[in-house]
Amino acid sequence: MKAITIADQPWLSMKRTVKITIDGIKYRLFRASVTVAVITLAVAFLMNILSESLIKRNVAANTRERIQTSRKIYDWSAKLSSPGSPESIVFETADASAESDIYKENQQFAALSDADMASFQAISKKTVFLINFFEDLDYAKRRSMIHRAEGLGILEHLANPEAMETFKVALSRIKSIHFEMPMDELDKLVKQYGTITDITNKILAARTQAIAAVTAKLNGRTLLQALADSEKDFGATIREAGFIFDQQKTAPEISTQAKKLLDTLRLEKSMEIRITHIFPPKEENAKPEKKVEFPFRQLLAQQANVLPADVNVVMMWKHLESKKFAARYLTKMHEVEQLAQKSLTTEADGSSIVLEGISAEEAAVDDLTADRMVELARGRTENAALVRAERLTLDAGKGFMGLGERLAWLLFVSMLVCGIGITNAMMMAVTERFNEIATLKCLGALDGFIMIMFVLESCFMGLVGGIIGSILGGIIGLSRMLVSFGSAFFTAIPLGDLMLGMLISILLGTLLAAISAVIPSYKAARLAPMEAMRVE
Repeated sequence: MKAITIADQPWLSMKRTVKITIDGIKYRLFRASVTVAVITLAVAFLMNILSESLIKRNVAANTRERIQTSRKIYDWSAKLSSPGSPESIVFETADASAESDIYKENQQFAALSDADMASFQAISKKTVFLINFFEDLDYAKRRSMIHRAEGLGILEHLANPEAMETFKVALSRIKSIHFEMPMDELDKLVKQYGTITDITNKILAARTQAIAAVTAKLNGRTLLQALADSEKDFGATIREAGFIFDQQKTAPEISTQAKKLLDTLRLEKSMEIRITHIFPPKEENAKPEKKVEFPFRQLLAQQANVLPADVNVVMMWKHLESKKFAARYLTKMHEVEQLAQKSLTTEADGSSIVLEGISAEEAAVDDLTADRMVELARGRTENAALVRAERLTLDAGKGFMGLGERLAWLLFVSMLVCGIGITNAMMMAVTERFNEIATLKCLGALDGFIMIMFVLESCFMGLVGGIIGSILGGIIGLSRMLVSFGSAFFTAIPLGDLMLGMLISILLGTLLAAISAVIPSYKAARLAPMEAMRVE
């Protein structure tokens, strides 16, 4: 009797499987296009979010650093005017690094050793945590725990055993509040309240004395005018008073910013300058006639073709970005300077001209040029863009992948919708191809081959949709960020990160398509040939 040998069903090669899959996509091009469109939209949305997040993160880093640098003049003006408060000293010490000037300055003012200063910083960090914890609570919960205590007064309040017991009881009753600091650490921190007040009072006293020494050297100047000279004698005065004021880096920055601010204030003040023409009375016992002019307002009104009453400072800065108009403005300032040198000017017709709103010293414009005015105007526009960028990037770097909480949730919903859409499209493809599946099975196709064919088909569509979607999403994201950030956009394009983001988007689109096709592919693979034939 002849033996019957049952061999394993042969598998088609991967090359042949891929060709059959591509042919299947060609025959159902419209259905495949719909699936590709779904994937394209999802990946485009993902790439849009990624590009927005990457650019925002870069803009945030550049913006915050530049804004912090540009605000140094205000920080130093405040530091040389007021010693601050105990709370402000605790907060700045907690946030400072051991290499920072403020850390070294406070250590020097308090006459602390390195170990004592490190200990004070550790205490300050715990104190800041405690203050912020209570600041984040609503009024009712906070009042039930610490009554009306605020700032360092919280530690003083909790130093009372009855107040501490009240806090612990209230904390145990309010289950929605999680207090991360262990109670033994809190007890220890409360006992260190005296140390905190001693050190902060020493720093405040030393700062007050240093401010008095600096103020004595102003010699009739405003602090801003003195800071414009910080590269020279006044910088040495600041250092002698005990402040850490780096001669090579900080002094030039402060001097430059002070000069810019002085010029800015001078230009803005020019809008209020008025010239009064006094005409002699035409009749006896009559009052002299007066005619008041605002020269710079009228100049701007002519330039903008508006009424002088509608002119404002913002309009002035906008037009000063033009060098031609800046030259005209400067010419007018020279004319005003000449008038200011004379307290009263008498004309040939007997009329008098009186300049009001500015002194002869303030009217001097020897060091002001048209280029300088254009630079100030454009710098103001740039600063406005930086402030706007800072506001738009407040949540940059937070949430999942640094996308921010809102964008992270949008990304999650997008991927969920995309997955459902692809699964639905593949389920429809399986339903439409019952006859084809049955024929393949009758010809010897195994369940694994059927499943691989459907998954491959979905992967190909995911790859095409991913490529199109990543390019489209990248263009949309970059365009939106260009509109939002303006000039700050060009210095914050992370090309390498964007290319990596596009690659991730393509891979994610392909992977999502493959995962979404698993259930439909499994259903197709488990379909019995007779059941598929019965559909006809």
